[in-house]
Amino acid sequence: MANLTVKIRLLSPVILSSYVEDSNLTGTLGYVPATSILGLFAAKYIKKVQPQEAHYDDNFYRWFLNGDLIFTNAYLSEKEEYRELPMLPTPLCIKKQKMTGEVFNTFYESPDEQVISLGPYSHIQGNIIKTKEAEKRINFHHARDRLTGHTKDEAIFNYEALLPGQIFKGRISGRPEILKTFKDTFAGKFLARLGKSRSTEYGRVEIELSEVKEKGSITEEENFEEQKSITITFVSPCVLLNQDGFSEPSLSCLERYLGNIWGNNSFKIENASMKRTTVENYLSIWRMKRPLKTALQAGSTIKICFNEDLPYEEIKKGLIRLEEQGIGERRGEGFGQVKINLATAEVYSEKEIKPYFKRPTGNPPKEVSNIFKSFLQTRLREELRFQAYQEADRFDSLPSSSLLGKLRLMLINSQDCQQFKVMLDELRNKAKEHLNNCRRKGGTLNSTLYEHIKNFNEKDAVESICRRNDSYERLAKIANFQVEQEKDFLLELWKMYFETLLKQLRKKEQSSRKEAHVND
Repeated sequence: MANLTVKIRLLSPVILSSYVEDSNLTGTLGYVPATSILGLFAAKYIKKVQPQEAHYDDNFYRWFLNGDLIFTNAYLSEKEEYRELPMLPTPLCIKKQKMTGEVFNTFYESPDEQVISLGPYSHIQGNIIKTKEAEKRINFHHARDRLTGHTKDEAIFNYEALLPGQIFKGRISGRPEILKTFKDTFAGKFLARLGKSRSTEYGRVEIELSEVKEKGSITEEENFEEQKSITITFVSPCVLLNQDGFSEPSLSCLERYLGNIWGNNSFKIENASMKRTTVENYLSIWRMKRPLKTALQAGSTIKICFNEDLPYEEIKKGLIRLEEQGIGERRGEGFGQVKINLATAEVYSEKEIKPYFKRPTGNPPKEVSNIFKSFLQTRLREELRFQAYQEADRFDSLPSSSLLGKLRLMLINSQDCQQFKVMLDELRNKAKEHLNNCRRKGGTLNSTLYEHIKNFNEKDAVESICRRNDSYERLAKIANFQVEQEKDFLLELWKMYFETLLKQLRKKEQSSRKEAHVND
């Protein structure tokens, strides 16, 4: 079975209504239901081809009525730093301890403390789990009298809507030749309307189909022969019917459906973590909602083991069928979709999703450059001040406190570094001798305090700091910060560095002198 990806980019707030207890609030789902995607393409096909009776059109019947194509829910596709993370319903067997925050699988470990659920959607890779929900916003509107069309005084109602800019991705599966015809019919990007109140400010989306991929499911590539048990996680609600034809999301009904795949008594459900939900959707052709049905909630997970006499080929064939076609009723509308072995680790490490920031093209505005430049200069001051503290700790045989104080006074009165160095050369030989006797521990190059003052280059110091930290180099590039052109800033750094160094050396000398006096 082949498949293609449906990419849905929200261009405006979108309302995909869901039931909430507040009568003044219309809630919204955190994903795009397959029924909405199917209806969107069906409406576009009718508008494009304009068949007089759509249900007699061969393509329309096969794609949207007969179930030759299987549409799945479109879940949030979250951009991380270097890749896209497809989010899926979090398996209900994965819980978090309320006090410790430890994330574990209840199929392997019974909770001793109170547990809470993780976020409803997550990306799981091995024992790493990252959670993320679709971003929503509540909009307030005046309530309207449906008969007169006028607003009701002081009455309001609220719409919860998905925020624009988010991307959701789903899948359409079917035979390769059918999918290719479908892809050719809806080639390229196109704009559409989706959800509730789409004739107003809501529901504008951009749709794009990927190329048809004839590669099979991931399950085909995996080897389950050595595994004692398999987990099956429902990534969409699953509608099951009992023997009387009524919806019944029970373990016994699920066993009966699985028995149709592998045969009755060929497997055993060892563990299950399931919840019930209700499903309903609006049919525009009926101008009303379909009857409400109860179903297994997305995220429900079971753990099954197979009898030893069941051939491995039959087990794998059934798992591939499950993941490609789903299980239960109304599978063409996205119900009953599953993932195999989504929740297999005993303990999970919960990680944050690293945000993805796309740098805009062109040069940044002057105000932005100034902000980055100011931040970079602040960081360079801190780095150089810290460097001065480190240098002060490395020097031994310190000059007298009075000589260090004199140097600091010379520094304050100097207009620039050249004037300070001239004043340094004019010191008496005795003072120079003290400065040359003050040496850096284990140092060779510029190892005396005199040489350090004479040969220190603030420009080289700044460039060295930037080379050691890539983020500083990037900031300098964004802010168009060129060291050699920042004369005033370099002079400020030079004065700050030596003022800090001399001040610390003086404190160190006074402290050592006090210790020597106490020992005497």
